[in-house]
Amino acid sequence: MLKRKLSAASYVRKSRLIVSLDIAATVPIGGGPLLQSERDRLERRALSIVNDTSEYAAAFKINRHLVLPLGLFDHIPRIIDAIHDQGLPVIMDCKINDIGDTNAVITRYYLDAGFDAVIANPIIGWEGGLDAVFHIAREMKRGVILLCYMSHPAASEGYGLEIAVGKKERRPLYRIFAERALQWDADGVIVGATHLNRIREVRKILGDEIPILSPGVGAQGGSAKEAIDAGASYVIVGRSIVNADDPSSVARQIARETW
Repeated sequence: MLKRKLSAASYVRKSRLIVSLDIAATVPIGGGPLLQSERDRLERRALSIVNDTSEYAAAFKINRHLVLPLGLFDHIPRIIDAIHDQGLPVIMDCKINDIGDTNAVITRYYLDAGFDAVIANPIIGWEGGLDAVFHIAREMKRGVILLCYMSHPAASEGYGLEIAVGKKERRPLYRIFAERALQWDADGVIVGATHLNRIREVRKILGDEIPILSPGVGAQGGSAKEAIDAGASYVIVGRSIVNADDPSSVARQIARETW
C-alpha cells in the first residue's frame, strides 16, 4: 500500500522528495500558557510548511520534534489530516526498537493517530520483535520501513559492523538488514544520502523490489541528485527546507534535482 502511494504521488508531482517536518521549539517548553502558545506556534508552522511544499513532495515525515510537544492525539492528527488532504502519505520516524508486546502498542498508537507508515530497527529481529509491527501494519493496510544505514558520520560504528555468519564468512550489518527487508517484505529501507556507496550496495541487494529512502540531504551534506543517481528512490529533507526563509523555493529546487 505505501509503495503504491509513494509511487503515485511521486509520478503526479514529478518529485522524489519527502519533506521531514523537523520543527523544534524555540523556547523551553514548561507548563502553563507558554506551553500552549509554543504548541500553537509549532502547529501553525508545520501547517504552513505543508501548504508551501506539498506540490513538490511525494510524502511527509514527522518525528519526535513535533510529536513530543504537540501530542499524538492532540495537534498531530490535524497536521496528518492536512497532509492527507493533499493526497500524500505521512511517515512516522519512531525507529521502533523493543520487544514485540511493546512494539505492538507503539505501532498501534501511531497508526491509530493516522500515520501511513512507521520506521523500525531490524536489529531486534523478527520473532518477538518486529513480527508484531508487521502484523499490525498489514492488518491496517499501512507500511513498515526498516533502518539499513543511517546518515550520520558514526553510522559505520553500528550499521557497518561486520558480523560472523557461520565459521568463515563475515558480513556487515547493513547488508543483512537489506536482506531482511526482502525476506520480511518491508515497504522501504533507510540508507543515508551521505553514504553513496552504501546506497549502491543496498540497491544491488534489493533490486527493484523495495524503495530506498535517503535522509541527510542538505544540512548533513548529502546531495539529492547524487543519492538518486546512486539508486535511492526518494530523498528525505528536513532542516534545509523547514529552516529556510522560503521553504517552497527550496523544496521546488530539490524536487527538480530528483526527477
